Amino acid sequence: MRRIGLTQYDESLSSRLYPGNTLSQQVLQASIVELEALLGLPWHARRQLCLRLDGGFGTDQNIDWVLSKGYQVVVKGLSGSRAAAWGRRIDHWQAIEPGRRWIGLPAQQLKFCRPTRTIAARWLDSAGKVRHALFVVTDLERPLLELAQTYDLRTRLEVDFREDKQGLLLAKRRKHSWEAQETLALLTDLARNFIVMFRTQVLAGTPLADFGLYRLTREVLNVPGRAVLDGSGYLKELQLTPTHPYAHILVDVLPKLWDL
Repeated sequence: MRRIGLTQYDESLSSRLYPGNTLSQQVLQASIVELEALLGLPWHARRQLCLRLDGGFGTDQNIDWVLSKGYQVVVKGLSGSRAAAWGRRIDHWQAIEPGRRWIGLPAQQLKFCRPTRTIAARWLDSAGKVRHALFVVTDLERPLLELAQTYDLRTRLEVDFREDKQGLLLAKRRKHSWEAQETLALLTDLARNFIVMFRTQVLAGTPLADFGLYRLTREVLNVPGRAVLDGSGYLKELQLTPTHPYAHILVDVLPKLWDL
């Protein structure tokens, strides 16, 4: 599954299901076109937007295509063998995490349709083996360590996926038909965005505002109680079990929900 998300707001813009043998590099261009349609991005706005792309997207052809569209990039290259060969020729490394992660500037530089810098990363994996990767960036001025921190920000979307799998059981719900499974993914997006809205606008100023999606789903949104409906089937009264530790907070803030 591929997701387009606004990590700054913890919201999902779009999710799309692909066959299990589909590679990330094969869906990048269609995903960027969809992103432009969703946000209505004109050319001048693309120049202000930096795309952080993981290695699965980072073929030379894809990088050149994204650059031709005007975007700024911090993208990890796909070729591990090239990264290892270039990395072995670097003598001077700066430590990102002393003893575990380093960054350096190779003598060679990849060439694309716009000026870029190619930087190298080296790290020790869980088995203690040295690994290398190449990154292509359009920022020609910032120090290497700052660029490494910019790439690390991509982990926010990985956290979002993990929260959806744990809190909304995305990985455990399976449908036999393709259309039903993709619909389930879209409903998960709607659920995520509603919970994020609930946390930021309804729970703001309460101790629950710092809860992640998993805790909100498991501990807050399932407070037992009783709903009283009027003759037309509309909610007349909502009674929450007073012994629940979060019931008193929800009683105070739930009226905000009706005003949104």
